[in-house]
Amino acid sequence: MKKLVDQWNKAAEKYTKDQEQSDFVESNKQIVKARFKDMTGQKVLDLGCGYGYYTDYFQNIGAEVIGVDGSENMIDIARSHYEDCNFAVCDITKNFPYANESFDLIFCNQVLMDVENIEKVFSECYRVLKPNGIFYYSIVHPAFYDSEWVKDEKGFCYGKTIKSYIEPYSFTNEFWGETEHFHRSLSYYLNVGAERGFVLKHIEEPASYDGTTKNKDIPLFFFAEYQKQ
Repeated sequence: MKKLVDQWNKAAEKYTKDQEQSDFVESNKQIVKARFKDMTGQKVLDLGCGYGYYTDYFQNIGAEVIGVDGSENMIDIARSHYEDCNFAVCDITKNFPYANESFDLIFCNQVLMDVENIEKVFSECYRVLKPNGIFYYSIVHPAFYDSEWVKDEKGFCYGKTIKSYIEPYSFTNEFWGETEHFHRSLSYYLNVGAERGFVLKHIEEPASYDGTTKNKDIPLFFFAEYQKQ
């Protein structure tokens, strides 16, 4: 985990700047805001909070929320952006520093594909959620993320070529500096949730592309909502 934290400490500043200017990020915000409109009196854990945008959002809609991240630099940025929010450094691949049945919602945005041991994450999420609590996460869509666009004679990106999907593997991204990405199939994610006792309530594969330069029928992201029974 130390290697991954070091990578994200180095990437934190550029990542934050890029995220604040990204149309993809903006479209995903609309999905989250449509799902969570009023969290008055709810306790929320923003797991892998990054620079703190969603921690602030949930606080503004009434939640008692804490944002945690493994990167100290990310937490420093979050605290500088959102001074009224509660943030803490936390290695989410180990035991969470919270009691059983502490939270109504665990929110995890674009984090799990950058974490090596998601089995531990799911187990801890189940433990600290209250009965009927929600675990809500988004990831880049594993069926299409590590793939290349195919263009027609007019330059329209109409499809993607996929070389590997079923077996897990990892590779390095260079978007914000070197960060490791862990590819897993959708069945891998869904089965880990089921094996930890979660019940799948809803999934979304939203349109991300404009349909003009790239085929909007190919998703970039995957959202899943589970409930603890």
